[in-house]
Order: sequence, then structure tokens, then C-alpha cells
Amino acid sequence: MSSVVSKDGLRLLRSGLRGSRRPLTRLAAWSLLEASPALASGWLTAAAIDRGFLADRPFTGLAWLVLLGVLYGVRAGAERAMFPHFASVVEPLRDHLVRALVGATVEQAARRGRADSASVARLTRQVELVRNLVATLLRTARPLAVTLVAAVTGLLLLDPVAAAVVLPPLLCVLLVFPLTLRAMMRRRRAVVLAEEQVAVRTGEALGAARDIFALGAREHAVSQVEAATDAYVRAGVSAARFGAVRVLLVFLGGHLPLLALLLAGPWLLTTGRISPGELVGAITYVTGSLIGALASVTGSVGGYWTQLGSTLTRLAETAGIAPEAPTGTASSSASAPDGFRLTVEHLTFGYGPHAEPVLRDLSLDVPEGGHLAIVGASGIGKSTLAGLLAGLETPSSGTVRLGASDLTRLEPGLRARSVALVPQEAYVFHGNVRDNLRYLAPAATDAELTGAAKKVGADAVIERLGGLDAELADPATQLSAGERQLLVLARAFVSPARVVILDEATCHLDPAAEARAERAFAARPGTLIVIAHRIASARRARRVLLLDGERACSGTHEELLAESAGYAALTGHWSPWVATG
Repeated sequence: MSSVVSKDGLRLLRSGLRGSRRPLTRLAAWSLLEASPALASGWLTAAAIDRGFLADRPFTGLAWLVLLGVLYGVRAGAERAMFPHFASVVEPLRDHLVRALVGATVEQAARRGRADSASVARLTRQVELVRNLVATLLRTARPLAVTLVAAVTGLLLLDPVAAAVVLPPLLCVLLVFPLTLRAMMRRRRAVVLAEEQVAVRTGEALGAARDIFALGAREHAVSQVEAATDAYVRAGVSAARFGAVRVLLVFLGGHLPLLALLLAGPWLLTTGRISPGELVGAITYVTGSLIGALASVTGSVGGYWTQLGSTLTRLAETAGIAPEAPTGTASSSASAPDGFRLTVEHLTFGYGPHAEPVLRDLSLDVPEGGHLAIVGASGIGKSTLAGLLAGLETPSSGTVRLGASDLTRLEPGLRARSVALVPQEAYVFHGNVRDNLRYLAPAATDAELTGAAKKVGADAVIERLGGLDAELADPATQLSAGERQLLVLARAFVSPARVVILDEATCHLDPAAEARAERAFAARPGTLIVIAHRIASARRARRVLLLDGERACSGTHEELLAESAGYAALTGHWSPWVATG
């Protein structure tokens, strides 16, 4: 059954259960006492009948039954004693999952410049679902597994002949059942992914509500949310229908052996191969333990396990545990780009198929090592283009290539190491300065960090704070907006990314500080793209791209001044000291 959960999901589960060895050991010890009625029920029933009631010794028969009642009392005490140990396992597991997912969500948000709406579903429902499922499996699967083993052992010790009738079909079902879990797993995973899409579509619609109403895209937005909801319902129905397989398995593994035992009973009794007490005891094992345990294993436990597997697999993907590629196969999405030339071909992007495109049929070529400034009026689509060039948005049509690779198809981790987008709102997290600076380059040395900080102009900020070891307990109050931008610029500078996109990432700096930072990135190996908010940024760039609504044009600053009335008008409204958005 472990094959139902991916290796990465199992790794995430094991890491969350690390440190729970003591409570798990205690649960195992109490389980042995909990299984005592399942082990002894058939044997004690047979003894009560053969040695007591049929031997005309009713009090002896009652004594055996009283002993069985005592064992059930022991089981009740063991079940009660185990509840504190359940909490010692599942609560640390939940805390571990929350920490892993919060870290992954913050990292992705920092790299993308925006939050993932589906992360809410993961951090709330999916983490809580894993916690509840693990607790439920500890309360159900654990005793059921012990019950099956104990009942089979008791039946073998009671009468091998009865065991030969009952056990073969039971064991066949137990061997076949895990094979059905993979199909159930696929359906459970489809439910999890469909639920995330509902959260994504709903979050996108709510976040873009103003634009949706302004562009008349209300019907389209509603249809997308409804389509995601319908897909979620269909996935749930498919999973529920497949669950009907368990009815057949319970019949074949439990009720069919019971029927065979009842039909063979008279012959077994008349030939002396089994005593009346042993026959009743064997039936007790089947009806009292095996059928109930088999029904629960193939039904609720199987469902819990597949649901846990699909959820853990999804959480492992989100927490940054990349799935292993199959041996002997190659994936184009996992291969490194063969160069860092950015090529945009006939790019069109709109927020919905019926909305007016923000960018239309744009083609662009940024050579490796190039320095491009993107200018245009506020709201014209500069930041949208930055997200497309970083691979964070998917074009409505057209392509964005890094080298020969489609940027949107690169594995996210590889894309993040190749392209760094620095947004206007700089994110500095709680911790020391060193950890903030080497967030994108964990192996960076202190010398590399201080060197990067000095080049972009963040050295004075670090010195004021007290050096790389300085703690940032509350970055929002300890740092000004400009100081936060300087630290984030140093973080991007020391990163391995060969393409850096500054999306108004210097808007809170004065012109001299901005010029120093941009010159540092221009001299850094790689490509620099600047969403300019001052004319000086355009003058420093080798080429300038002007976004002007229906069309776009590019050239040097001097060429555009001479050839583009729109660019000349834009620069006329610009001041070296005033940002225009």
C-alpha cells in the first residue's frame, strides 16, 4: 500500500513523524493488549461449548465466557490509554507541515511578486486533512491490522481445517486489494487538484474584481469559477463510484468463506474433523473479527489511505520536494536552458478570452548580456510584460523563450535560478541580514554578500544595522522602503540568475542611488531588464522598448526621441526627480 503514496509524500510524512518514536512505540504496546479479544474470542467460545455446555458443565462454560468479557474490558482500557499518544504524534506532524508549507509559500511569493491563491487551501484544509487522516488511521487501521493478524492466528491455532476453508479467499482479497488503491489514488488526487483549482479561480476572480467589471468580463470570470467547481464535483463522484469495488471484495473475502464454512459444517461434524465448539469458534472469528476488519480495510481505511497519499503528494510538491524523474527518461522541462537570450514572438496577453488584450502581437529580442529599459504610460502593461518575461504568467498566444526553451515550461526551480524578478514591493523577512541576502544563493560566502551589497549601495544600510549578523525582528519598522529595496537588490545581485528584471525595484531610491544600483547590474554578467520610472534609466540602457497601447517600438534612446512622437511626449513629462508609475 505504500506505493499509493509517492516517495516524496512518504519522505514528507517520515520527516513529520521524526521524533515520535516513543509515542508510536507505546501505541504498539497498547495495541497488543487491544488485540487480545480478537486472538482469543473463537478459542474461548469453542472451549465454552465443548468443555462447558456440551460437557454438561454450564458453570465452566460461563467461566470461559466471563474470561472473554474480561479481555474486552482490557481492550477498552487499552483504547482509552492510547489517546494521549495519538496527540503526541499528530500535533507535531501538523506543526511540521505548516512550517514547511509556509516557507515554500513565502519563497514562491517572494520570487513571483505575488501570492498563490491555492496556498490557502494547502495551509488550511489540506494540512488539517493530513492531520485528521493520520489520527484516523492510527485509531482505525492500526487496530484493524492487529485484529486481522490476531484473528488469523487464532483461527489457525483453533482448527487448521476450518482455517483452510476460510483463509485462501481472504488472503487473495488482501493481496488484490492494494492493486485497486492506485486507481483510487488517481481519483483522490484528481479531487485534491480540482479543489485547488476552485481556490485558484475564486482567488483570481476576487483579486481582479475591479478589472473584471471594468472590462466587461463578468460572465467569463463566473464561467471559469463554475467550470472549476463542476470539475471538482465530477472528480468527487468518480472517486465515490470507484469505492463500490469494496462491496465485491468484502463479499469474496469475508461472506463467501463464511458461506463455505456453513455449507461444509455438517460434513466436517459428521466426519469428526471438527467439533461443534470449534465450528462455532471459527464462525466467531469470521463474523466477529474478519468480516468487520476486511470491510473497514477495503472501505474506510482504503479511502483514508488513498486520500492521505494524494494529499501528501501534493503537499510534498508544494513544499519543494521535487518528484524524481523516471530512470532512462529525459524531460525538456527539467533541462537547463541552452543560453540566456530572451526571445518574444507574437506575444498576446489578456485577462480572459473576451477581455481587451493588455499586450498584442509583441515581438522582442533581448540578446544574452543585453540591457533593456521598458517604458510607457502607467497601466500600459509594463509589469504584465515583466511577469511574462519571468515566466510567471502564461501568454494567451505567442511564446517567450529563454535560449531555445519555452520559459513557461521550465521546471519552476530551474526557472527561478535562471531569471530573477525584483518587484516594486521589496520583501525582507524576519531573521538576520545574512539569511536575507543569501536567500536565493544559500552557499554564498560573507565576502560575496558584502561585495554585492557594496556594489548596489546597500553597504551603508548593513553597517547601520550592525553587520550581517544583525537581527531584523520587525523589518517594516527597522527599515525604510528604500533600505528594503537595497537589501533585496543585493539579494538578487548575489543570486545565480543570469536574467534580472527590475520591475520599478528602485522607485524608493533617489536618482543617484538608483543609478549606482542599475550600473552595478549592467556590469554584472547576464541580462538586465528595467521597468523604468525615470528617464535616466532609459538613457542608461542600450535599448528601450516603448509600450504604447496598440503598438510597441524599440530602439536606442536617441533613435526613439527622433522617430517616436509618443516617446518624445513621454520624456517631456518625465523629470529625473519625479516618478510617473
